[in-house]
Amino acid sequence: MQPPGRTERMEERAWIAETARGAEASDFDGEGRIRFNDGPFCGFMDRVPVRAGIALYRLEGRSTEPWTLKAEGSAPAGTLVVGTMLGGAGAIEAKGNARQRWHSIGRPYVVSLAERDVAYRPEVGEPWRAVSLLIEAEALERLAQQDGLPPLARAVLENGRLPVLHVLDSNRALARLASEILHSGYRGAMATLWRESKALEFLAHQMDHLAERPIVFPTLSARELARVREAHQHLLANLRDPVSLDALSRAARLSARRLNQGFRQLYGMTVFEVLLEARMTLARTLVRERPELGLKHLAWMVGYSQLSNFINAYRRRFGVSPGRDRRGEAED
Repeated sequence: MQPPGRTERMEERAWIAETARGAEASDFDGEGRIRFNDGPFCGFMDRVPVRAGIALYRLEGRSTEPWTLKAEGSAPAGTLVVGTMLGGAGAIEAKGNARQRWHSIGRPYVVSLAERDVAYRPEVGEPWRAVSLLIEAEALERLAQQDGLPPLARAVLENGRLPVLHVLDSNRALARLASEILHSGYRGAMATLWRESKALEFLAHQMDHLAERPIVFPTLSARELARVREAHQHLLANLRDPVSLDALSRAARLSARRLNQGFRQLYGMTVFEVLLEARMTLARTLVRERPELGLKHLAWMVGYSQLSNFINAYRRRFGVSPGRDRRGEAED
C-alpha cells in the first residue's frame, strides 16, 4: 500500500521535438518537468501522477518554426488520453486515423495510444496551452467497475489496439477546469492535493462529455476479419513487391474501404501504414545487422527502387539516415 500522500509513479518517457533540421529528445527532470528553451518551442511540459495508472500533463508555450512533438516509444495497448486544448491551433496525428485539427479554446480531445505513434503539430506563433490525462488500461478497468465508462472508453478497454482520435466541440466547463489546473496558485503539499482533486474532477467531466457524444465504430464480422488477417499475411510476405490496395482488396473479397477498416480494427493502422512500418522495421534490422549490404541493394530488398526515397522514408521514421544509423551516429 502507498503511504498517505504518495502516488505510484508511472513509467516516464522522453518527448521528442522534431523540425526540418532534426530531432531532440528531452526527459522529465526530478520535479516531473521538461523545459523547452533552446529549440523551436519555448515553454514547458510537466507530468504529475494522480493515482495508480493515471497521470496529469500540463503544457504551455509558443513555437517559432514548424515542429512536431511526440513521445518516445509507444505506450501499452489500451492506454487512453483525454484532454482539452486551451489555446493555439494545430493538428493531432495518430496511425489509423485521419488528422484532427483544433483551432479554438476549450476543444476536448481523446486519443488511444494503442502501441502507435501520436504526434502534435502546433501552428507557428500561436500560444499552445493544453491539459490532459493519460489513463492506463488497468485504471480504465477500475473506472469501469466503479462508475461505468462511456462507449468510446469501453471500446478502447475491450480492444486495446482500437485506433481512436477525436477532437470534439468546445466545452466551457472543461475549458474552465483545464485553465484552473494549468494556473494553480498552490505550492508544496497543498498543490499536490489540489491538483489530484481537480484532475479527478476533470476526468469526470471528460467522461461525461464523451458519454453525451457516443461515437460508433465500424466493426467487421468474424468472417471479414479472417479475410483481413489473410490479407495482412500476404502483405507482409511480399514487402519487396507488394500488390496494390485494389488487388489486395479483390483477393480478400472486401472493398478497399472495408479492408482499411479491418486493418485499423486489428492493427491500428491502414494497409499502407502497415506496409510502411513493416518495411522500415526490416530495413533497420538489415542496416544494423547486415553491414555487408550496400544501401541501394538494401533499399531494393524492402521495396524501394529509388535510394533517395528509401533514405527519406528511413529518416522520417527513425530521425536519422540509414548510413548514419549504421555507423551509430546521430543526425546533425
